[in-house]
Amino acid sequence: MSPLKKFKPVLRPRTFAFQMLAAMLTVSLVPLLLLTIFAGKTVTSQLNHFNSMNTALTEKNYISMYEANIDGQVRAIDTELRLVEDAVLLSKSLAESIFSVKHNADSEVPIEFAYDTVKQRFTEKNSSGEGVISVRSNNPDNYPSPEQALDLAKAKALFPLFKSETSRKPNIVSIYYIHPHDGSFFYPEYTGTAKRDPNIPIYALTSYRFYSDALNVRPNINRVAWTKPYFDITPRGWMFTATTPVYDENRVLRGVVAADVTIERFVDNVLDTRFGDENGYALLLDRDHELIAAQQHGMEEIQGLQLATLFSNETVDSYRSLEINGEQKLVFSRSIPTTNWILGYIIPEHKLLEPIHNATEKLSAQTRDQLVLQLSLLGIVAFCLCVTLAFYLRSKVSRPVNLLTGAFAEMGEGQFSTALNDTRTLEFNQLLRSFNRMSSKIRELMEQQNEHNVQLEHKVEQRTEELREINTELEMRVNELMRIEHWRKELLMNISHDLKTPITLIRGYIDAITDGTIPPADTGIYLKRIYEDIQTINQFVRNLNELSLLETRQLSAEFNRLDAVEFFDTAATKWDVYTRLAKRPFSVARPQPSMPLIVNGDKHLIGRVIDNLIDNALKYSDADCPIVFALEHTGEAVIFRVIDAGAGIPEDALPFIFNSFYRVDKSRNSSIPGSGLGLSIAKEIADIHGGELTVMTNEAHGSGCIFSLSLPLQQPAVPALTSTTHPT
Repeated sequence: MSPLKKFKPVLRPRTFAFQMLAAMLTVSLVPLLLLTIFAGKTVTSQLNHFNSMNTALTEKNYISMYEANIDGQVRAIDTELRLVEDAVLLSKSLAESIFSVKHNADSEVPIEFAYDTVKQRFTEKNSSGEGVISVRSNNPDNYPSPEQALDLAKAKALFPLFKSETSRKPNIVSIYYIHPHDGSFFYPEYTGTAKRDPNIPIYALTSYRFYSDALNVRPNINRVAWTKPYFDITPRGWMFTATTPVYDENRVLRGVVAADVTIERFVDNVLDTRFGDENGYALLLDRDHELIAAQQHGMEEIQGLQLATLFSNETVDSYRSLEINGEQKLVFSRSIPTTNWILGYIIPEHKLLEPIHNATEKLSAQTRDQLVLQLSLLGIVAFCLCVTLAFYLRSKVSRPVNLLTGAFAEMGEGQFSTALNDTRTLEFNQLLRSFNRMSSKIRELMEQQNEHNVQLEHKVEQRTEELREINTELEMRVNELMRIEHWRKELLMNISHDLKTPITLIRGYIDAITDGTIPPADTGIYLKRIYEDIQTINQFVRNLNELSLLETRQLSAEFNRLDAVEFFDTAATKWDVYTRLAKRPFSVARPQPSMPLIVNGDKHLIGRVIDNLIDNALKYSDADCPIVFALEHTGEAVIFRVIDAGAGIPEDALPFIFNSFYRVDKSRNSSIPGSGLGLSIAKEIADIHGGELTVMTNEAHGSGCIFSLSLPLQQPAVPALTSTTHPT
């Protein structure tokens, strides 16, 4: 045998896989390699063009986004300024209300002053720490006038508002009232040494800008004037002030209220907080392009800029790219609606757009690397496919294909239990095992999907129920808001009704005295009636104020241990004397307890409830109707009862008897004095003590009412079986 024939079986491939491999490598890989090279060049060129376009668009969008951010900061600064304006306008409204209300001259107590030789001013004696009242003067004999002292006494009513506004609004360093004759009331008190403008006398507060600028606001105009930055008379540095005048009902100037904002605090709270980029800096200009405030790290460059030119009215609400000090910078400017001030922001252009360029370059490099990697992987995958295909065509593919066809058909019918057997071909055995794993995984996923569907349906039901509950709660809240609005309207109507009658009477008496209808000899009688009507108004206002304090829990009780029996005896003795003089039947009933009945409460507030109940029983019953004051106790509570046999309260009115201003049959009871607040106040006092105030019809007598005040005992007591009655 020749050597060639001997090696011929070795040189010539015997398998179909090797034959197909050689053919496909020759036919596929060479064109694929050329295609990869040309595609790489084309994609790289298109990618560079796309990156340049995308960079320009991104820069435009980034600047638009930054402008939107500047607009947001303008709104935030405008909000901060409006908060200061709201505080000043609220103080103005309260001050004008104070100075417009007619007060009884005998009840007003002017401020008493003491002269401070160090600070050269008169200050309030025995100050309670609720703000500082002072009148500047270099003459200790020049004591403030009574009118000025009285006005400053009225201004002390501004203290709660001043304190609330300075605590809630950090930009306000002080808020104050300036009297037209240089007196002042301000909060909080400043303990440092005051400085002054050498061009203005220290005693002429009305010559300072925060006073004179306020006078530019005309009467009945609800507006605030903002001063230009100035160096304060206290050493708190540069500041600007929101100021507005105060007029009474006759449009007479009664002074000025103002709030100070230091530039340092405004920069700390607003500019530094909202502009934290150290590469740029923010500044605030007034309407005349004068600097109000700026961030500290930009002050050196700001001093060399022509601000009026750089932030002219034509360039407001825009941005420009300018060369400043040899560097290209972006200049943003916006107008603040509240004050027409200008907010400016300057940042180097390369610092603003540097992140965009860096990100674009990084993205381009990553894209090129990924493109090279993907094309390389594509070539490797193509090579592997050629080899796999060659071995696949070599084998007998009919049986594996049939097995796969049948398995896929069963899978389409939802059967995943079939496992494919060995085909005696390595390549297809791997494929079939992969198919078996895929079938098992799909079966698991289907089971999980069914389970998730069940869970999803359950969650949908839960969410539906939650939405239903939320909708129910929303309806309840809407109803509550409607109820509160109805109560507010009724409150205003009742206040107007209760004040209109005495005011009308007072006006009628005054007109009658003025035009001479009432003889001079009877003037004293009608003045006394005017005084009584004013006292009625004062009592109504005090009751209304006290009810508000009780409802909001601003009026706290002084709780002490009280002996209920001793307290009951004291109240009974007091009313026994009164009813004897008034010749009214009054009796007392109380038990003989085997141990002390101790409650924890404020004896004055509890006494007020008892007095109110007994007074109502006497007021709304005939002179011969008996009144019973009784004391009872259970194992857990002590009960004070006031029982009368009067006309009583209709059943339909019982649920509303403790509501503010509610009076049964107002037209019938209009001759009986009262504001309808007594029982509301009594109810609130009972709630503060953890007790309960109730009313029921006196069914045993057939008419009248039984009011019961129940207070919890501090220690349990055994109920007494006997009681004593002491008729008067």
